Amino acid sequence: MEKTNSKIFLAAISALCVSTNVGAMQQFIDPKDGMFDASQWVLDNAIGFMPVPIIITDPAVGVGGGAAMLFFHESEKRKQLRKENPDEVVGLPPSVTAVAAAGTENGSWLTGAFHFGSWQEDAWRYQGGLFYGSFNLKYYQGDVPFDFNIDGLYFMQDIDYRIAGSNWFVGAKYSLLSSKSTFDIGNAIPGIPPIDFDLEDAGVELKVTYDSRDTIFTPNDGLKAKFSTDFHNTAFGGDVDYQKARAQVNYFAPVREDLIIGVRGDYQTVSDDAPYYARPFINMRGIAAMRYQGQDMALAELEARYDVTPRWSIVGFTGTGKAVEDGQSFSDAEYQSVVGGGFRYLVARQLNMRVGVDAAKGPEEWAYYITVGHAWQL
Repeated sequence: MEKTNSKIFLAAISALCVSTNVGAMQQFIDPKDGMFDASQWVLDNAIGFMPVPIIITDPAVGVGGGAAMLFFHESEKRKQLRKENPDEVVGLPPSVTAVAAAGTENGSWLTGAFHFGSWQEDAWRYQGGLFYGSFNLKYYQGDVPFDFNIDGLYFMQDIDYRIAGSNWFVGAKYSLLSSKSTFDIGNAIPGIPPIDFDLEDAGVELKVTYDSRDTIFTPNDGLKAKFSTDFHNTAFGGDVDYQKARAQVNYFAPVREDLIIGVRGDYQTVSDDAPYYARPFINMRGIAAMRYQGQDMALAELEARYDVTPRWSIVGFTGTGKAVEDGQSFSDAEYQSVVGGGFRYLVARQLNMRVGVDAAKGPEEWAYYITVGHAWQL
């Protein structure tokens, strides 16, 4: 009798374990199409998070990798709307907390934490972050590269307020970069010892934003435009005084239900006394960071996404830009162009978040990227 009871007990435990595993796996199956989906896990689970591998192949720092953990937090209003309309993407964005660490083969590394908060039914948007890293890069004077390292701590606080329930926001941002830069110019001018200096750079940015996108992750429709002016001054806790202005536009439109077109524009200008790292550079997939810098920078990019199925998509993109040096006319600066493509998987339907891989060919070499959400961050 005892043996029989033991067998029944063990069978019951085994069944419980199986049912628990099955229940856990069910969180990753979308009842709408039976496909893998992380929406329920990250939104309904108190400990739900999305692990994101970081694979780095940027020509500026070489091959490397790391990982990020994204934790999602829903407001009660957003949760109610999602439960009432499980087949729809809720317009209210969730709050997101992220921690990340990554390193590359040339000795560059970064670690830090970030939070995006959406409050009072998206009337307020907050971003805050603290990062520490060390980057081995190249600074170009014309086509002559100089090796340098920048090692430092970056802190930022950013807040936006929605005007009277419209798509317009006004906001401000405070940032502080405490860094040490070391230039090793011996590769270009033999016999010259490394030059290093410490710098505190603090600034306040004032901005106006228009945002009608249907989601903050992978938009299918809508416009986000931002116009900002940065004031970096010793009064804010830094060592340098300079100004920076920027205008950015990201526009998305569904040509058909399965074909989304995106258009991006970005213009930046900086005053003469800006430090080297603050000079705007062409920031597009396929071009190494800080490769093409100037006092002014302008770029345009076009992307098309075709949904082969509701879950799987292919993307193609192309773009061009110019970095204009001080005293140089815009027409004299050379265009630097890219072309590339990739694929996406709809990993969280209720967030409309797609992830995938891109390959891009720039003026000098190929580069590869892991893309979470959309490649154009604004």
